[in-house]
Amino acid sequence: MPTCIVHGCQNQATNNFGVRLRREDTRAIWAPNTEAYICDFHASSGFDIVVQLHTRNDSNIVTHVNANGGVVAQRLTPITNTP
Repeated sequence: MPTCIVHGCQNQATNNFGVRLRREDTRAIWAPNTEAYICDFHASSGFDIVVQLHTRNDSNIVTHVNANGGVVAQRLTPITNTP
């Protein structure tokens, strides 16, 4: 089982952080999970979430997640739906 993404936390984590882009009718164009897991304690403690979007031309979503300056969890996910 993974440990929490929060820097310095050694709790086991079962909550997977994800991101989703929805159409107007609420269906997802993409909704990748990340490689970032969050423990129950930190999941209920709250976060400031900062989002930066950088365009790509290869039909992939790449996520980079870190918490409090810790290790960056990165994942590449192909886009399989079209807008």
